[in-house]
Amino acid sequence: MFASPPHVTLWVDMLNIATLKPQINEMVERQADFMDEFIRKLDTALKELNDRSDDWEKLSNKVEKSKTSWLVAGVDSPPNTAYPLPPRPSDFTVIASDGSQIFPDRHETLPCYLINTGSVLIRYGSHARALLKSLPEFFYTEEDRFTAWDGRRVPVNTEVISMRRTMMEMEEILRLARECGGKESVLALVDGTLILWTLEGKPADFRDRIMEEFVGFLDDIRAMSIPIAGYISYPGSTDVVNALRVGLCPEEVSLCNQCPYTHLDSLPCQPVEGVTDRALFSRVLKEGERSAVFRSSSKILQRYGPHAVCFFYLNTGAEVVRVEVPAWLADDPALIDRTHTLIYDQAKKGGGYPVVLMEAHEQAVVRGRDRDFFFELVREALVKSDFKVRVSRKAVSKRRPVV
Repeated sequence: MFASPPHVTLWVDMLNIATLKPQINEMVERQADFMDEFIRKLDTALKELNDRSDDWEKLSNKVEKSKTSWLVAGVDSPPNTAYPLPPRPSDFTVIASDGSQIFPDRHETLPCYLINTGSVLIRYGSHARALLKSLPEFFYTEEDRFTAWDGRRVPVNTEVISMRRTMMEMEEILRLARECGGKESVLALVDGTLILWTLEGKPADFRDRIMEEFVGFLDDIRAMSIPIAGYISYPGSTDVVNALRVGLCPEEVSLCNQCPYTHLDSLPCQPVEGVTDRALFSRVLKEGERSAVFRSSSKILQRYGPHAVCFFYLNTGAEVVRVEVPAWLADDPALIDRTHTLIYDQAKKGGGYPVVLMEAHEQAVVRGRDRDFFFELVREALVKSDFKVRVSRKAVSKRRPVV
């Protein structure tokens, strides 16, 4: 422990939160003004949604022809349609997987890492049961620590490890799906998006390898006729609102990079800019209802084949969530109904969030103390093998603060 000399007064200047009160008050005042403007835009967006639904084919054609700088939802039916909650089967199973990781730390002894995959199967009805599993996997070999990247062999980074974790989550989904045997009503849920956004712009050797593996997983799920869905709580996406922005454009075809209205104080599409789909459909959907199905326009989906991602919004009672599904599922009325009713049921059972995703997270989560214990085990094994253990001074200082 650091000890100051007797003639030195040690002064630690702690953060004084009270000094921030004026800025906090100003922020709240600005937020009130923002909310007034947001409500006006939301009212406009709702009117546009209803107006465009009367001639939705015209909007759909314009969206397909237009080129914008934002993601725009593909429209295949009246966008203001609300679908009621379908009947729930008496016997059904919900499966889910989630993952967490300990990234390599250059301040530690060796560049190794860990991925922990949690999986859950919950069967409801006449043969109710629950299976929960946690599978930690240790990565330390040369093959684990390097990857092909633009023709080079480079050390894995957090992005590569996160993608590996996603693939391991899908492997667990497949394992559970096969255990169900295709003889019952099953739904597979993942926490978050089905769209591998981070692969956009990545080198072809890395991107194509991941895409081939991911599409293979979806092929297997489809072969078992098991619906798989990505559940996004509190979504911030604006795909549907962006379609309304295209509809507001006076041009027959919207070409944002050639916009003829940039000289105006306000662009024709701005009256609904900033409104989220979540806010819009909170005005449209009653509890238990879902929206129409829309198509995502993300470029990476061109590599998904029949699994190109579609989405709908669902009012769970606690919030409006975004649910993403493959195109083949969206085209099957029975599977989309199963997905709709079982996700709603899971959210109600979980007090606003699906039970199966909550349990999968609990199985997967790696906490701070787990990380510390993991690296302590690595150091201990090195010491027992007569290796000199060296960590950076920064790592030492975190374990032994001087004040």
